[in-house]
Amino acid sequence: MQSLILFIKTYKPDFERVQKLLTSIEKHNKENIPVLISVNDNDFEFFKNNLENYNVIKDSDIFAADSSDGWRYQQIIKAHVYKLNLCKNYLCIDSDSEFIKDFYYSDFLYDENTPYTIMHESKPFLETMENIGLDSENIFFKEALRATRPLFGNKGKEWDYGPSPYLWSCKVWEHFVEVYLKNENKTFLDFFQEIDRVTPPSECVIYGEYLLKTKLIDLYPIEGFFKVYHYEKQYQIEKKFHDIEKFKKVYLGVIFQSNWQIKKKKFLLFK
Repeated sequence: MQSLILFIKTYKPDFERVQKLLTSIEKHNKENIPVLISVNDNDFEFFKNNLENYNVIKDSDIFAADSSDGWRYQQIIKAHVYKLNLCKNYLCIDSDSEFIKDFYYSDFLYDENTPYTIMHESKPFLETMENIGLDSENIFFKEALRATRPLFGNKGKEWDYGPSPYLWSCKVWEHFVEVYLKNENKTFLDFFQEIDRVTPPSECVIYGEYLLKTKLIDLYPIEGFFKVYHYEKQYQIEKKFHDIEKFKKVYLGVIFQSNWQIKKKKFLLFK
């Protein structure tokens, strides 16, 4: 069993983004950490034919779920990777990500079995949200946290368990699904829907809060691996500081989230 894999959940409309991500992985994956790509079942043949050198599987090989709500569907697939019995831990990477510097197992693992945990107060991000006119007290991760935390009985500081890419232990997800949910007589979707009555659920919040509740692995907190531009307004404020060479001293990669459009030709990440 692998100590760590890079897991990419994607679908056909994101194919060009995936190609860019894979190019960056080929360039910077210095210890050849295994890569696994999971795609919507209907897109499997397309990806298999166009990414012949990669390990591509169907989402249904992981978990059978209703794909009509794509945003929630991909979260459910990502949370069930443990069912493959391929790895102890995985870095869950979105298609709109690109690595900008060399990376190694040691960037993600404290030891062979224990991943670092993304868990921080996110104060610089919250300050930026205020600067673009969003209320930092009611930002998305805090709303998801407040809706999720009571289900586990947790308290304390409002932790940010992101941004993407997420680093997860299979042990935590397996225990959540196979022990906690079964004891509660709930499915993963049932749990999602409880949160959804209040606010859209977040898989990284569920993982983080369940780990906080159970302490199934030792906690070694870190901040996120990538520089993430969540909003176009955020980029407009920060663009004068957008310098990949400087970012390399701090981050492993960069994400321009695919939910807003930007002319990326201005920003050649790989020269």
